[in-house]
Amino acid sequence: MGAKGSSHNTVDRALERLSSIGVQQVLAAVNRLISAWQQVTKRSLAHWRLLSSVVLGVLLAAAIMSGTVIYFDGLRELALKQAFAKHTTTELDILVQTERGPTTADEYNKVSVVTEGQIDRHVAWMLRDRIRTGKSPTFFVTTPGNEALAGDDNARSYFAFLPRLGDQITILTGGFPSEQRLNGPGEPLELEALIPQEAAILFDLSVGDRLAAVPPWNAALPYVTVVVSGVFQRKNPGDEFWYLEESVLESATGPSFRTVPLHIPEKSFMELLGPSLPKMDTTYAWLLAVDIGRVNARNADLTLANIVAMHGTLASTLTSYRQDTAVDNALREYDRRLFFSKLPMFVVLILIAVVILYYVVTLSSLVVEDRRSEVALLRSRGATSTQILTVFVLEGLTIAGLAVVAGPLLAATTISVLGFTPAFSDLTGGSRLAVSISSGAYLMSALGGALSFVALIVPAVQASRIGVTQHRQQSARPSSQP
Repeated sequence: MGAKGSSHNTVDRALERLSSIGVQQVLAAVNRLISAWQQVTKRSLAHWRLLSSVVLGVLLAAAIMSGTVIYFDGLRELALKQAFAKHTTTELDILVQTERGPTTADEYNKVSVVTEGQIDRHVAWMLRDRIRTGKSPTFFVTTPGNEALAGDDNARSYFAFLPRLGDQITILTGGFPSEQRLNGPGEPLELEALIPQEAAILFDLSVGDRLAAVPPWNAALPYVTVVVSGVFQRKNPGDEFWYLEESVLESATGPSFRTVPLHIPEKSFMELLGPSLPKMDTTYAWLLAVDIGRVNARNADLTLANIVAMHGTLASTLTSYRQDTAVDNALREYDRRLFFSKLPMFVVLILIAVVILYYVVTLSSLVVEDRRSEVALLRSRGATSTQILTVFVLEGLTIAGLAVVAGPLLAATTISVLGFTPAFSDLTGGSRLAVSISSGAYLMSALGGALSFVALIVPAVQASRIGVTQHRQQSARPSSQP
């Protein structure tokens, strides 16, 4: 037992020594690298006049390479804003609508779970609000006692529930309807409803008046008696909340009919009206208010894919499913136009980058040529080709590294100023062009830096192979005549 413990201690001490040696070696290598980098920096500053032109070329190469991404991102954002600006707020909202019967709380819950689940999964991240409603089919409406004559004129009605109605209206007379029926279970259903001011004037109704809503299909319940509990006025008729009334609630009647909407509590709709009319289907709808500011060029493709996916899933699951929004068409049009505008610009910018890289290669050759005597001096003192090349590699890495970091910043600043130019001022309102530096911009900047680094090293590789004797021969007699 003691021998085993001693053996383990020996192994542990050996591992600790190896670990200590490894750390020391790493630190020593780092110190040598820092020292070499300092020496390289001093030698480079001695040739700063010519080297500054090389640094500028590498910086421009990185800036233009990253600028392609930054410019296209800025162009995409601008094009996306223009595409959305062609539509109103309600047109950009998503209207989800389906039908389900019979009308019960359980059936509605099934529809709600499926619909809300898909909304949460695909589009909840870009919503600022969601409003739901439910609507019955269109009923004939008449005065009590004249139910047999219902449908002979153009008077119509429908029952609806809007859970947030109270926040959007002002009660002029009366009050909110009761959730309970007004008569006994054995009698035809009688309940209270809230009506808008326009309908009250159109039908000459006031609080306490009665209406008979007659279903147009064969039903066991011949009619529903409705007592007007109150008359309301919309606080803000232009609010998108009322878009549901225009696009869903009133869509089945239209201007050719005199229509009185009968707003009742959701509980009354599900527990009183629905069970009394077992054959009645209900239209359920959700208005998904889109925060269009959350949709940008980077997530435009994802947004379109999510809208299409939600439509595909719900259309195959729910009956008579309908989904309306202008967002998907705006995104498709934006993508089509952007494709034809960015292709030529991409080609032009790449050609400019190639010209700048050629400029970097040329200047790098001049720098190396100017330092041939320094290379020969190092060779005469015993430096190997690898050691000399290392000097140029460190110098090239430093220049390329600085360019990779600074290039996107320079490109973003320059591109943002384009917003003040006549070509963009009409679109930007005379302000800066909105730009952002994405990871793709830094990736392209790194590509420009890498290509510039190669352009810097190629002449250096040739120069590092020159010996002292060869240098003297070339200095005394050039290899080629002018």
